[in-house]
Amino acid sequence: MNKNYFIGISFTGLLQVACLGVVIGTFAPLLSDWYWWFDLLSHFRLQYALLSLLFLLGFIFAKRKVFSVIALMVLSANIYLIWPHLAWGAATQNEQNTQTLKVFHANVYTANQQHQLLIDQLNEEQADVIILQEIDNKWLKSLRVLNQDYPHRIELPRSDNFGMAVFSRLPFENQRILNWTTLDIPSFEFSVSSNNQLVNIIATHPPPPINRYYFDAIAQQFHAINQIINDNPNTNHVVIGDLNTTVWSQHYKILNSIKGLKNARTGFGLLPTWPTNLLPMMIPIDHCLVSEKIEVTNIKTGQNIGSDHLPLIVELGF
Repeated sequence: MNKNYFIGISFTGLLQVACLGVVIGTFAPLLSDWYWWFDLLSHFRLQYALLSLLFLLGFIFAKRKVFSVIALMVLSANIYLIWPHLAWGAATQNEQNTQTLKVFHANVYTANQQHQLLIDQLNEEQADVIILQEIDNKWLKSLRVLNQDYPHRIELPRSDNFGMAVFSRLPFENQRILNWTTLDIPSFEFSVSSNNQLVNIIATHPPPPINRYYFDAIAQQFHAINQIINDNPNTNHVVIGDLNTTVWSQHYKILNSIKGLKNARTGFGLLPTWPTNLLPMMIPIDHCLVSEKIEVTNIKTGQNIGSDHLPLIVELGF
């Protein structure tokens, strides 16, 4: 047998196997109601789309009609899910807005020792409200340099990756620490006001979906947020944090079902935030959702601060 022919067949077969893997990743999440871990495959839509495009070109070149059709179907399915979240029609500044609010969010990664990278970026961005997750006592000690510019603070340092801190230029109208599951994972709810405009901010960090117990805990936290917002429909709401989910997950459907709440990313692109140490696999799991009447004038990811997450920086008008 011709050696080059054998190598060509083997390479095509490898493409076919890889394509079937992407088929599974694309459509298996439809079964997540029956088995929870299928939902974990839903987060990589951009990667599936790029791979299926490469497969399509390869199969067209190799004249494999059946697999060309399969790759085209997978590509189409993932583009359909990605398309609404691409950077089309980003918002512009509304001159009628009398109040603006800039929020800086970052999961700093507890073990990260590069504290100055974050501090330098905070000094550059000059946000009104800073929300930091995975904060421990070492981080808080380094962040004392912010106290003069941000006199209003909520601090709950922990060593287990679920500590949190809020630094604000604006005084809090009210504040509370919430716990919606048996996992003892805190969420913050607080309000800030300026020029008689009140905004209620919920900062939350559900656990990673590494087992069924944690997977269900994410849903519990999202249902609790749903209840708070539904109970206060006339309030300006912001929900922000490392939500450990993407817009294609079953969990996100809970947040998406909240009437009058929108993802701040809409119109600005996917803005992947995690994991920074594995660039081809990055997905958008840090989110900011806001009430429909709040205008998102800008949203972007920040620079790498040594964490496995990129910061998320949001500018709001209302």
